[in-house]
Amino acid sequence: SCIRKNEMQIEEIKKELEIELGKKLYLHSIGTMEEAEKLASVHGCDKSKAKIAGLLHDCWKGRCKDNLKHSKESAELAKTKFDVKDDDILNAIMYHTTGRVNMTLLEKIIFIADKIEPNRHYPGVEEIRREAYINLDEAIIKSLESTIEYVKNRNLVLDMESVNTLNYLKEGK
Repeated sequence: SCIRKNEMQIEEIKKELEIELGKKLYLHSIGTMEEAEKLASVHGCDKSKAKIAGLLHDCWKGRCKDNLKHSKESAELAKTKFDVKDDDILNAIMYHTTGRVNMTLLEKIIFIADKIEPNRHYPGVEEIRREAYINLDEAIIKSLESTIEYVKNRNLVLDMESVNTLNYLKEGK
């Protein structure tokens, strides 16, 4: 069956990532996968897709020094090395750092699962965790506001995609 095939695929991916990512990033990927699965249950999204996207969202990060590029590279690696053909999964991986205008449900789930998985500790994360199970858009707005504030305070480069995503979600309210 399809579900068994996906479970086997997930176990294979885990073995590869455990070798490739290093302990901290591997645990973050597992945490994101588990969080994504829970959020998918609550919000009526395909749990299998959420698990695969959550597990692979940072699969390139260990090899990538440019933090803004790792999500696009991770999507490419998911496609070429891990044989992921589903565009919704690939897009969820590609936009997990910045979000984008008019995100799919899966994209929203992976975006927020990455920010709230249990290994994440930062000011405001508890509030975002609670909100993610009630209102995904509201959780993403809070997360993006927090990220943008963090980036500005440290004079880091802000990806305009994040600003566009935030404005789009706020307009939708």
